[in-house]
Amino acid sequence: MSFTYEQITCQIPKDHNHIDRNYIVIKAIFNNSSTQSERIRAKAWDLAKKVNPNSANDSTQQRDKDRLILDALGGVIAEEAWFYYINRVFGSNTVTFTEFNGSNGQIDLLLSNHKTIEIRSSFPRKGVKFAICHERFNFKNICKYNNLYKSSEIDKDFFGCCLFETQKDDISNAQSVVVYLIGGSTRAMMLDQKISFRADLVAEGDLTENRTNYQVIYLKDALDMQGFENYMGTMGYTKLTNTPLNQVF
Repeated sequence: MSFTYEQITCQIPKDHNHIDRNYIVIKAIFNNSSTQSERIRAKAWDLAKKVNPNSANDSTQQRDKDRLILDALGGVIAEEAWFYYINRVFGSNTVTFTEFNGSNGQIDLLLSNHKTIEIRSSFPRKGVKFAICHERFNFKNICKYNNLYKSSEIDKDFFGCCLFETQKDDISNAQSVVVYLIGGSTRAMMLDQKISFRADLVAEGDLTENRTNYQVIYLKDALDMQGFENYMGTMGYTKLTNTPLNQVF
């Protein structure tokens, strides 16, 4: 998987429907080769079976199985993009995959300091810039309300966001899958009622497709990737290199 820092300037060109903000994001390209595709599909199928054990059993028809895998692929690729980016920028073993053992379709990454990053992904039909720049239809950074307030030995401390340029129905067959790491929100931000709010919705990428209570921050109010890296710095993590904009790493 290759990565490139990019800047999205919401007011180039000038648009009265867009906010006035510059975002540092990371463009990730997943090489959907036969070997990689088989590995990712297997991982997505394993996830689908854990989330939907009744519908994803051994007798599942191929068409239904393909649909279940497709529904899980976005989350799996988003998780891998964050995983490889963090370990490449901050050093190997900075973050690891967690074992999925729940039924809510959620994927987490575990930092070496035992904090977790919750990853959510979406497929904006009008493009990534529209999703983060449009004032009225700004996309949301979310976390489950109960998870935010329920005490745990491992606190979810950052809620990461991915936006796909490659559309969902094209993921399986595309030679390369393009996804943008946008940034996200810290736990403290999610608890800040000046910028966050509660919303009852069916989250895109939630394999259970259940209407759930979420804590929400619009992406226009969330951290971009530069903000995320600064946040990692506050926890003692140091970047290995400073890669210029538009240079592949």
